[in-house]
Amino acid sequence: MSVLSDVNNKPLTDKIAERFKPTAANGQHLTVASIKKHLPKGSSIAVTQEIVDILNRVEEDSGVDQDLFEEQLLGYMHLAKNGGVLKLMNAIKFVALIQLPSMTIVNAYRIVFPDKAKSADEKGQDLSSFASMYNTTTMVKEIVKMQVLGFYVTHAHLKNWAMAKTVNMANGIGARPSDRVSPTVQLKALEMILEKVTPPEDNSIELKIGMSDEAKSATQNLTNQLEAMAQIQLANLKAGKSLDDVQKLGISFTDVEVVEGD
Repeated sequence: MSVLSDVNNKPLTDKIAERFKPTAANGQHLTVASIKKHLPKGSSIAVTQEIVDILNRVEEDSGVDQDLFEEQLLGYMHLAKNGGVLKLMNAIKFVALIQLPSMTIVNAYRIVFPDKAKSADEKGQDLSSFASMYNTTTMVKEIVKMQVLGFYVTHAHLKNWAMAKTVNMANGIGARPSDRVSPTVQLKALEMILEKVTPPEDNSIELKIGMSDEAKSATQNLTNQLEAMAQIQLANLKAGKSLDDVQKLGISFTDVEVVEGD
C-alpha cells in the first residue's frame, strides 16, 4: 500500500486519500440515453448503440481528446438536426484538428474522412478541393463561430453553480455534505459572497467638455463675419482706400444668448 503525505506530513493511506479524489470527471462515457437527453426537443434523430460506439472511439480513431469531444458534442447537439449525430461528430473532429499547429485542412480531412481521401487519391483527384468545400459547410462554420465565443458566454451558467458552492462553504459544508470546512474557509467564503453581491458605488462624475450648440453657432457666425470682412478690406485696399478706413471693423452680434454653465 502506498503512502501519501498531507501538508502536515501526517501519513495518509490510500483509503483515506480516496476522500480527496474529484467527485466528477470530465469524461462522459457516452450512452444512447445520455445522447438522447441532449437532443433538441421533439427531435427524431436516430441514436443507436453502433453510433455510440463510434463516438466513444473518437480519440482512438482521430487523436482528438475524448473528453473535449464529448463535452462539445453534447453542447452542440442542437446542430445535429441538420444531418445527424455522426455528421456533427465529423464536424467537431475536423474543427478540433485544424486548430492544431501545422495541421492543414487537407490533413484534417484525411483523418476525419479516410475512406473518401483514399478514394480521391486512387482517382487522382485533388483532395484540397474536397477539404476546402467541407471547411465552408454550414455545420463547420457554426462550430467555429460557437468556439470563438468567450468562455464567459458559453459557461455563464457556471456562475450560479460557483456561487452555490461558495454559499455551502460559508455554511461550513465541504466538497461532500458530510465534510466540514474550517472557520477560516467559512470566513473567506463569506468575503467572496459579499464582494459579489454588493452593488458598486456610483462615484462617477459626469463632465460636459466642449461648447454647447449655441456657443458653436455664435462662434461660427463670428468666423463667417470675420471672413467676409477680410474679403471686403482686401478689396478696399486694392481699390486704393487708406489703411485707417480699411481697419474699421464692422462686426455685429445678433441673436446670441449668453448661457451660464451648470
